[in-house]
Amino acid sequence: MKWVIDRFEEDWAVLERSDIQAEMEEIPRSLMPKGAREGTTVCLKDGAWVIDHEDTATRKKDILTRWEKLKKANGY
Repeated sequence: MKWVIDRFEEDWAVLERSDIQAEMEEIPRSLMPKGAREGTTVCLKDGAWVIDHEDTATRKKDILTRWEKLKKANGY
């Protein structure tokens, strides 16, 4: 199961399940892998949180494409 880091709140990482919006979990920030930040896709493998670099890149590209379409549609 994949999760996306929505935000950090003090010592917690707030994760949103990637396939079901609005399902959120709070995980201790200390358990997040090095380099994880808001928007990073993570998953549990062998009991440890790891970054899914491919999914993170795909999501980032999709968001940037949508942003460019919105700007173009609104004359920017």
